[in-house]
Amino acid sequence: MGGARWGGAIGEHSCNGALVIGSRAGPEAFRVGPWGAKVGIDMDFLWIAIAVFAAMMQAVRTAAQKTLNQSMSNLGTTYVRSIIGLPIMIAYLVFVLSWKGGGLPPLKFSYLAFTFLGAAAQVFATMLLIFMFKLRNFAVGTMLTKIDILMTAMIGALFFSESLSAWGIFVLLIVVSGVLLITVGKMGGAAFKAGETTFFKMVFERSTLVALACALMFAFSYLFLREATLVIKASPNDFMWSAAWTVVIATGMQVVGLGTWLARSEPGFYGLLWKNRKISSFIGVTSAMGSIGWFTAFALQNASYVRAVGQIEVVFTLLISWLYFREKITRLEYAGIIVTVCGVLMFRLYQV
Repeated sequence: MGGARWGGAIGEHSCNGALVIGSRAGPEAFRVGPWGAKVGIDMDFLWIAIAVFAAMMQAVRTAAQKTLNQSMSNLGTTYVRSIIGLPIMIAYLVFVLSWKGGGLPPLKFSYLAFTFLGAAAQVFATMLLIFMFKLRNFAVGTMLTKIDILMTAMIGALFFSESLSAWGIFVLLIVVSGVLLITVGKMGGAAFKAGETTFFKMVFERSTLVALACALMFAFSYLFLREATLVIKASPNDFMWSAAWTVVIATGMQVVGLGTWLARSEPGFYGLLWKNRKISSFIGVTSAMGSIGWFTAFALQNASYVRAVGQIEVVFTLLISWLYFREKITRLEYAGIIVTVCGVLMFRLYQV
């Protein structure tokens, strides 16, 4: 690490004589004990593990939502993750406050505005995604929503605090390529072979426009919510505290907004929720854990990098489909899995 000194940026000595080595991300990463062993977590790459965990939770939650959606509307199925997940997020916030301290965040206008815009963008993106279910060429539309990674990178670099390296952009493209391979493999090329769609139709048809709008809203949600965590994060060590507060406040906004809408448009929703309380609880728990993971990763790293690593979700989804739904995995899907995993590993192997 280049040496150690008292109170230095590279390393500092703790009260028990052990050497604490800091990472470039800020918080202490390792504690070197009496026998020279490193104990701790490399903060440079903690966000990768958190993003992979969040992606796994999201994949499991989505699989459960497919079952719940058979007896509940799309919007109701989406709302379950918020209303049941919120108490778990609040419990996590209490845990963080009791462990780390910190108290209330400064509820300045910029923080509340970023949080509200992020929560609203997430709702609009979900509504567009639900609307896509009704469109004829949903598979192509779904594939196009995957460019939210590139939108996040470009918009974030131009208008937000995203700072991307040349290597980071290259890895983003690798991950996107892997995801597109998986999606095309899922479609099996049947839509193109059967003449159901062409490249021209894919670019200009209604599902494409909806998919692009959906991807854009998701990109804005990631960027606004990351900015919200940065507004109240006074130091790198505050990432858990800032993420916990932001996930609770953003989800609370969604619970109030969507809950009011559902109470007017679907008065029988809460009866269905009680009837399906077991699977709804499972969805709420996995969603809360996933959201906590996403917000924490956003507090540590660029939103575009986090979302790129999060694309490992498609690999988890394929594994769930193979293990539980007995769906076959095509050669293109296998190729896409390899490319996507390699892209995620490239984030770990090289500094971005």
